[in-house]
Amino acid sequence: MILRLLRWPVAIGAAALPLVQGCSQQPKPNLNQIRAQWISPDKRDLTLPTFNGDVAAVCDPPVGWKPGPLKVGANNIRQAWLSPTGATAYGVIHFKMPLPVGLNLALSGFLSEMKKIEGQATLLSRQDDPNLPGIRFVAEGGIYRIRANLIVEGWEGWAVYAGTLRSKPVAANELETAVRARENTHVGRPENPDR
Repeated sequence: MILRLLRWPVAIGAAALPLVQGCSQQPKPNLNQIRAQWISPDKRDLTLPTFNGDVAAVCDPPVGWKPGPLKVGANNIRQAWLSPTGATAYGVIHFKMPLPVGLNLALSGFLSEMKKIEGQATLLSRQDDPNLPGIRFVAEGGIYRIRANLIVEGWEGWAVYAGTLRSKPVAANELETAVRARENTHVGRPENPDR
């Protein structure tokens, strides 16, 4: 009986081993080198970038935008800043994965979670960006449309987004500011958290 119970974990582990090995054999991008080139020169209407330990990212929220409450899920932590009108948001979602699965499965998991929270999730566009390194995508849920950068590193990932409420007209100036904030966000723990 005990021998039969032990066979399942061994079989599952043996089946998963090639997947994990396949992930580990892919060349890992040098994120520090990419981050050094990542800063946008356009800092209009943005605060000074500050490390946010809750989402493990150097965030650059727009001036005058109010932080919403920190939302903690089973495998993710979300922080958003809302525009003065409340129709636009800039945010960072930091999530943990059960395996280092890569960008495609992380995007699938993200959309699945969005569907749970908002009742629907439709991927409108997707573009690989080696300079990110990650995926730029636009998705629409039941409440929001987000324009996000998805980045994974090992067992964790981030979605940095500029979002708008679907029920209100898009404020182009707010969205432009949220996109600049998104592009000035650096994920991961910096060498010097005070920068």
